[in-house]
Amino acid sequence: MARIAVVGAGVVGVASAYLLCRQGHEVVLVDRHAGPALGTSRLNGAQLSYAYCDALASPALLRHMPGIVLGRDPAYRLRLQADPDFLIWGLRFLANCSPGRFAVNTRHLSEMAATTRSLLTELLSEFAIPFDYDVSGKMILYASAASFAAGAGVRRLKQSLGVEQETLDRAQASAIEPALALYPDPIERVVYSPGDAAGRPDLFAAGLVDCLSERYGLQTIFGDAVTSLLSHRDKVTGLKFAIREPIRCDRVVLATGYATNLLPDRVPGTVWPVQGYSFTAKATSAVMRVSVTDLKRKIVFARLGDDIRVAGLADIGARRVTFSNARFETFRDAATSAFGGAFNSREPEDVAPWTEGRPCTPSSRPIVRAGRLKGLYLNLGHGTLGWTLCLGSAKQLMDVMQDVEGG
Repeated sequence: MARIAVVGAGVVGVASAYLLCRQGHEVVLVDRHAGPALGTSRLNGAQLSYAYCDALASPALLRHMPGIVLGRDPAYRLRLQADPDFLIWGLRFLANCSPGRFAVNTRHLSEMAATTRSLLTELLSEFAIPFDYDVSGKMILYASAASFAAGAGVRRLKQSLGVEQETLDRAQASAIEPALALYPDPIERVVYSPGDAAGRPDLFAAGLVDCLSERYGLQTIFGDAVTSLLSHRDKVTGLKFAIREPIRCDRVVLATGYATNLLPDRVPGTVWPVQGYSFTAKATSAVMRVSVTDLKRKIVFARLGDDIRVAGLADIGARRVTFSNARFETFRDAATSAFGGAFNSREPEDVAPWTEGRPCTPSSRPIVRAGRLKGLYLNLGHGTLGWTLCLGSAKQLMDVMQDVEGG
């Protein structure tokens, strides 16, 4: 079997390493951070949203684009950049907002999510990994009849894919999730997906790395950045690092959007960071068990053991992501106005803030393909859906490798 280096130890890279290890390969997992899942995967929304993995580019978002450009939508921020990469990405994003492209992209993502769900069940029967995992279900709150009607086409698409969803009124939803009594605004309808789950992606990735190291001899190189690919006669031969000595390998999998600068055939406008924010706070006795998406505020809430994870915002513009206190406060205030009774946030130290840029393709579909160099493969660009798609895209990667190499 081959010696394969996986660059990127977020949930996607770790999932890829898992399936490669199961195939009997010698795998080396590499990351510029000091350990697994310390970047984009670390403190994301934590929801495994199998029934709600819609493409970001959509007709609905396109209708709201004028307000977003003018800064009137607090959930989104768009800052135009004089950067050819950004402009190409943006034009491709707009092209994917058509009804036809949105349906094709969402169908692709839903199928990939379904594969994750199946493989995660299989994985957890093999390894006992504590990551506050719970198949708690998910509720999407619609504030008005108009907003509910606007989502009818997407719900029909999900039904055609066999996605399990129920439509409830507020009383029916509250009987399942009493924490909805905390919500101060009207709720016209609730779409409930009982099979959705939540769990801490950072603990999952760290736990799986430990299991793979013990059972399959997974090797790890953390705390050093890959600076270039090594190749000979158009075939990948290894990795060069900023500090440590190069390593030799037969194949390389790039599983982080930040590694696109390593590609010899990089295409402009392939991925761009969509910045999001989250915080983790101690839950009160009134916290919800079911994950909740407040469509009015574009914020998600997920119970994680004794904590609650709250995530939201989609800021597109700057290539380099920085934390904005003003944006975070806007986000925290909106979350508190929705479900403030579910978590403790009286003091600044009660809330652990976080932000990261999630490398996203214009279609929201991950890039899973072979590279120009023989032995080079890509599994990146998962945007806001990396946790939900990780095992599904890893399985697609295995299929691509088998098609290319025939084994």
